[in-house]
Amino acid sequence: MSVASIFPSVTSAVVLCALLAGCGTTPGSSAEMDPYAGGASFPWTYTAPAGSLGPQRLTAALNTLSFETLLGASNGWGPIEPDRSNGEQARGDGRTLTLAGVPYARGFGTHAGSEMRFSLQGHNGARCTRLTSDIGVDDEVGHRGSVVFQVFLDGALAYDSGTMTGASATRRIDLDLRGKSELRLVVGDAGDGIDYDHADWANPQVRCENDSAADLRYSFEFPGPLNARYGQQVTATLRVSDEPGHTSGPVSFQLSVFHWSSPGAPPAQLAEPNRVYAATTLPAEFPVRLNLTAPYPDGFTPPTGPVELTLLSS
Repeated sequence: MSVASIFPSVTSAVVLCALLAGCGTTPGSSAEMDPYAGGASFPWTYTAPAGSLGPQRLTAALNTLSFETLLGASNGWGPIEPDRSNGEQARGDGRTLTLAGVPYARGFGTHAGSEMRFSLQGHNGARCTRLTSDIGVDDEVGHRGSVVFQVFLDGALAYDSGTMTGASATRRIDLDLRGKSELRLVVGDAGDGIDYDHADWANPQVRCENDSAADLRYSFEFPGPLNARYGQQVTATLRVSDEPGHTSGPVSFQLSVFHWSSPGAPPAQLAEPNRVYAATTLPAEFPVRLNLTAPYPDGFTPPTGPVELTLLSS
């Protein structure tokens, strides 16, 4: 029985979790011809309730805004939809966010005129540095619609897309956030009314970095060894906690497997090498899936019996 050591390289970082709570037309329907017939409108507004849970704070990681709590929002046709297109006037009636044929799992489906406000306060002193997002008119309205995307930082205009229609190519926003405290995402109607103005903020992300002075103390451990066979997948449990008597706050990290040099040791690979492990409360446990796969070290013939893996954290 060979014993192998796997050393996950752990990058500690404070993380956030969040919550958030859309007008669309169905191609081919009679409503598609004029969704605002008779002057109908379905405006929607949201303000964070006084005394409620405050905004989730951004962490030293790549934060997806559709997981964030809004400070306030408004929309021209039904609720803003997180991770869906705007849809119609009901909540949750949107489709997959799609720009120029490309689907997006995360983002916001909005409708001109709309606005969303977010805090850029970082957790444990994390400093937010960049905003990135793909923008465009959702494919569900074809080549129709005309909107203008704008980004305001601390009340000052930092980005203006100019007029975009359903026929426009997807654009990418990449803005410096250093020293800023509030983010506002706005969509206007380009001055010609709001018909078909389905505007997507696709995969909007805010990157933040740790404050070098932050006092972060986390403990990472694997409770014990595992038994597995070559060619199989095995799942280890990683436990993360604060050091005794210390509260560091939320955590996010990624793992790496370092290959060992002991003769005859089995190779192992992370089944989810790009996964970000995150928790807002500690202690927390995470399943870590490992594959025992080829290639094997030169001259090594894998045995047919079980292999014991001893996992260590660093």
